[in-house]
Amino acid sequence: MRTFLTAALAVLLVVTAIWGFSQYQQKQAMMIEAENGYQQAFHELVYQVDVIHDRTGEALAMNSKTNLTPALTDVWRLTSEAHNAISRLPLGFMPFSKTEEFLGTSGDFTYKTAVRDLDTEPLTDKEYEQLESLYKQAADIQKELRTVQMSVIDQNLRWTDVAHAAADGDEPKDNTVIDGFNNLEKKASEFSETNTFGATQVEKSVSDDALKKLTGPPITKKEAAEKAKDYFQVDAEVTSVESSLKGAAVPFYNVSVTGQNGEEATMDITKKGGYPLTFTVNTTPGKSRISLHAASEKAAAFLKKHGFEGMVETNSAQYDHTGVFTFTKKIDDTLIYPESVTVKTALDTGAVTGLEAQNYWKNKKERTIPKPALTEEQAKKELHPKLTVMETHKAIVTNNEMKDVLCYEFLAENGTASYRVFINADNGKEERIEKLSEAEAGYAL
Repeated sequence: MRTFLTAALAVLLVVTAIWGFSQYQQKQAMMIEAENGYQQAFHELVYQVDVIHDRTGEALAMNSKTNLTPALTDVWRLTSEAHNAISRLPLGFMPFSKTEEFLGTSGDFTYKTAVRDLDTEPLTDKEYEQLESLYKQAADIQKELRTVQMSVIDQNLRWTDVAHAAADGDEPKDNTVIDGFNNLEKKASEFSETNTFGATQVEKSVSDDALKKLTGPPITKKEAAEKAKDYFQVDAEVTSVESSLKGAAVPFYNVSVTGQNGEEATMDITKKGGYPLTFTVNTTPGKSRISLHAASEKAAAFLKKHGFEGMVETNSAQYDHTGVFTFTKKIDDTLIYPESVTVKTALDTGAVTGLEAQNYWKNKKERTIPKPALTEEQAKKELHPKLTVMETHKAIVTNNEMKDVLCYEFLAENGTASYRVFINADNGKEERIEKLSEAEAGYAL
């Protein structure tokens, strides 16, 4: 019996050793496969930014649609591919929104200029300035990425180490990869062209003179101060109420407020009627504690509390630890995009830290929604055949002639990206196309 037990234990040890070695080999193979995937994604990102830089530089020297349109289209395509490469890197614990925001802004600009007829509507001076800015910014990102790339190669750094740190919730210290990407994000945050808090692409800004149609009795400085304190959501002290400068299209009060913990906020309120134009809390949110969805619900409740009725969420994005949401007026089954507001919410406390409502007040009016001449199916035939429609809505948007038009809005995808396409409901014209970022949420209808 003793001999039998000894032999059985020996066999068990051998089997265990073989199993353990097999598991180790499988783990090593998975590690190698993951590392190869990370390395491939990173080198693709470096290559794509290199080409973005080169193609924008070439576009600055072009003067014909024949060459310019393909160059701009290439940049748009490459920004989408760069987004995809970033999504495959283990950067979960690092703020990387500013770099992605730069890519999104670049893609939107180059797409919108590439799809129009540049022979009849060539690039304006302002658009050339934007293209020059894109070229310089791409050079800065290219430089930072190449620095990281050389460090990875020279020091034989492993992306799997970064992935393990992200999985454990720890940020490794003295890691060249982390330092390099932090520098890249810092550089991207300095870009002046990036604007994450303003009108969405489906909104066209009209003249400030449109605010003159607002009705209501004039308010006093004291009333403006009380309104600002109410928007601030916490006990606050009004530090100043200043009148707008002479010559302003619409006279307003600028109210400054300080919270109990030293938070500072400002608000612009029209003197006539007391309509809130902008509201901003100057604070840097801490680590995110609530979801983007929860933050959007707080933003919706904030709007309802302050009299913005019939608003639905049509866009959401996250930048660092702040949620940025677009809410649009809905009448019956039609979205009124000119009447949209943007709300910022801190993802640590859920407090609303910003409101942009100027376009809402400029475009707000009594509306009669016209009946479409085309059916939804007729309008859908105008879409690119490779697009798959996920959702359809009726919407009013402002076209290039600054006129409100009724459209069918199609949320569609082609397997690699998602788009918002507006087809004129009367003549089938493609009024507008937007490429959607991954951060955007569905409609809260």
